[in-house]
Amino acid sequence: MPQLPKILWIGEGFGGPPPNVRQAVDGHWEFVHASGARPLAEQLKNVAVAMLRLNDSAGNVQKLQPLLDDIARTDAVALVILPEHARVVRRMITDRRGPFLCISETATAKELAARIEAAVELQPALRSLRDELAAVRSQRLTTEHVLEEVDEQLKLAARIQRDFLPRQLPEVGPVRFGVLYRPFSWVSGDIYDIARLDETRLYFYVADAVGHGMPAALLTMFIDRSLQSKRITGRNYEIIPPGESLAMLNTEMSNQNLSSSQFCTAVYGVLDTETLRLTYARAGHPPPILRRADGRIEQLDTPGTLLGVFPGVEFTEATVQLERGDRVLLFTDGAEEALRPPTASHDMIFLDVVRPWIGLECVELLKTVTDRLERQHAHGLVDDDVTVIVLDVEND
Repeated sequence: MPQLPKILWIGEGFGGPPPNVRQAVDGHWEFVHASGARPLAEQLKNVAVAMLRLNDSAGNVQKLQPLLDDIARTDAVALVILPEHARVVRRMITDRRGPFLCISETATAKELAARIEAAVELQPALRSLRDELAAVRSQRLTTEHVLEEVDEQLKLAARIQRDFLPRQLPEVGPVRFGVLYRPFSWVSGDIYDIARLDETRLYFYVADAVGHGMPAALLTMFIDRSLQSKRITGRNYEIIPPGESLAMLNTEMSNQNLSSSQFCTAVYGVLDTETLRLTYARAGHPPPILRRADGRIEQLDTPGTLLGVFPGVEFTEATVQLERGDRVLLFTDGAEEALRPPTASHDMIFLDVVRPWIGLECVELLKTVTDRLERQHAHGLVDDDVTVIVLDVEND
């Protein structure tokens, strides 16, 4: 025989139920009286409905509040029997959030039975809702904990990634550099390096891994460690030409069998600071901009495909003679997108954006670009990593 739902009677002073209550519950439910000798919270276990009757209207609120608090911590539904004149208590129960029902003490046994039956039917749904809410809260706590861990790991990854960047920009002969490096999130899909090769020569590159987040950031670290600039044999060394360096990097990436999304663009250059001859190669990257001392502007464009897509491809080199007062700008496509005015056509390129500022002093140029990025970011128009490198050949 199935177990009947349990109803716990809590009368004033834990007294007995009135006749209409006894008639309503007779034979339909397991009806038990609360004991003043045991904690109420313990007696509420496995109870479907807790029936309360408090006649002292002056003390009803004070007596009822702790009882309702105890019931609210269980799966039971509270059915409170009130005198007609207990309007304050009734309003308090109605305004309180929770499984609380009210009924007049003058209700007939049939009316009471109907209300009890409704409460009993409500109780399983309430239990299910509580279980789901507990699961959601547990999941929320777990998710928040995981997100906190991920956030800490991303912060650590960002610090590690920044360790791959040059700590100090070299100053060799008349050549000076300035850099704006702005990740979209904790970690970046952009990476760059500028370093001396020997007494007179230096190399520089900027690379942009396709995508965002940790996969792109890990690829940038792989690129930094895999890109070769020198070939050392014994006590001798040979500077590896930019086209060959990119070809070797491409082979290394292709041999890793990375996923189809793991590829990148890059520009790599070697500059002789005595002769000011710049040799460079490009791998699917936006071409650098050369601004001559007299204001003429040209793009340093060479053919070259993405890195990590097609093994065995070659990368064409080109050489340009720099002069005192010349400037070279390198940038990632994130800068092109981020700096474009909101109303501008998508055909507008980076050169069109920076043309009015390109002749400014390096510090002033990078500050102007930063200010523009801040305004664009405020309007939600920056959604990629941004890197801009300025190479200046100082005048005599």
